[in-house]
Amino acid sequence: MIILEEVTKVVGAGGKKRDVLRAVRAKLPSSRRIAVLGPVPEDTKIFIDLLAGIILPTAGRIVRNARVSFPAGHLGGFTPELSVRLNVAHVARLYGADVEKVVDFVAQVSDLGKDFDKPYSGLSNSRKRDLSDILAFSIPFDVYLLRDDVVRAGKRYNREARALFEARAKTSGMIIASEDPGFAREFCNMGLVLADGQVRLFKNLERAFAFAEQTAPPARTREERRAARKIKRKRRARKAREEE
Repeated sequence: MIILEEVTKVVGAGGKKRDVLRAVRAKLPSSRRIAVLGPVPEDTKIFIDLLAGIILPTAGRIVRNARVSFPAGHLGGFTPELSVRLNVAHVARLYGADVEKVVDFVAQVSDLGKDFDKPYSGLSNSRKRDLSDILAFSIPFDVYLLRDDVVRAGKRYNREARALFEARAKTSGMIIASEDPGFAREFCNMGLVLADGQVRLFKNLERAFAFAEQTAPPARTREERRAARKIKRKRRARKAREEE
């Protein structure tokens, strides 16, 4: 169980401050696979980072009565000058996993070859995310945390990594922030809607989708859609340059 006790999270500064969460009280079962939905995708990612402890609440506290993973794909916590092998061993040791088994598994599934014993800083961002994904699922947790960028990246998993993810989905809880309804319906059996600083849990996933649609902002004008597409193209181009 993950318990939120009067949790508030404020982001932004000055006149741009806003509440992602506002005095939220909630209990998230660790045995369910929960899709996190909401009108602001960035807020659902912030919610995942809060659950992981990567960022802290502005007020209140989060009690984790379960072994909670770091978000799959998260790039923090790695030491650039150390080899990939040593970084993997460090994370496995940090979370109390069998270091030798985790290192051997990640070495095999990541398919990094000689790069596994070279400095972590030498990997491209895309390979770093792949490594983090595989490392997260190689360690046994009660609850796995995923963000939408990793969910979409799941399509590039090799067969062994995909099989591991699907195996974890059958035996562990998951909390997934995804904009992909198909993925959520495939792997989730419960929904959480984050809107207006509050969260609402639904045991029925379809009811969560219906409620999320009600909280969605009004349809954008043609000009707004065109501007949004332009921003997305710029982001994709920037991301592609970073991964080169």
